[in-house]
Amino acid sequence: MRTHIFDIDGTLTKSGNDLWFLIMQELCEPKAFRALVLDWEAKSKTYESSYTLLVGTLKLLRNIENAEEKIFNTAKKLTHGLIDKKLVPNKALIALRQSIHACDLIVLSTANYFEAAKGFTEALLERNLISQFEYNQLVILATNTDWGKYSVECFNMGDVKIHTFYRFLQQKNYPLKVPDKVFIDDPQFNDASLANESLEVVVVDNLKNRDYIRNTGFERVFW
Repeated sequence: MRTHIFDIDGTLTKSGNDLWFLIMQELCEPKAFRALVLDWEAKSKTYESSYTLLVGTLKLLRNIENAEEKIFNTAKKLTHGLIDKKLVPNKALIALRQSIHACDLIVLSTANYFEAAKGFTEALLERNLISQFEYNQLVILATNTDWGKYSVECFNMGDVKIHTFYRFLQQKNYPLKVPDKVFIDDPQFNDASLANESLEVVVVDNLKNRDYIRNTGFERVFW
């Protein structure tokens, strides 16, 4: 079974256009959200500090009615905006579509909320950038939230990404095997577990990953 995995933010979107941050900026009280971000930026880049930021924003979202639906709709709207500004690269979408038709399993793995990832993919479908068939083939593995309690069930970041993937394979009774290829932008932190486990790694070039390299199964792309 051939499997390709794509990150979303910074991989299918241009670097610096992180959907999670864009969504939270729109939905959360600006001053309170900015304070959380400044506190996060002052700390070391770890899973724990990012989890603290996520939990903090969930507290802010408690004031929003139907937060789950609002996140989906806001992600879709923002993605339309990114498309209009050419911040969803054509080369990235070509790679995604080619993978869909070449693979038995195609996964979008993101630290963003599941609802945000769904909004992103639905915007691609609405703009005819992917077909209905291609849309239906996409499996989303993302941060899952209990919206009744505003609590995190699975924060899909760092080492968790590969475990989420393996758990999905087990649940579906698929062969338990490493990914054949991953398309990522943060091979040294957020996507490190995918980079370490996959047979092939495609890294979307940015300033933060310029020093990353591995001896085999490595490609750097510019889009």
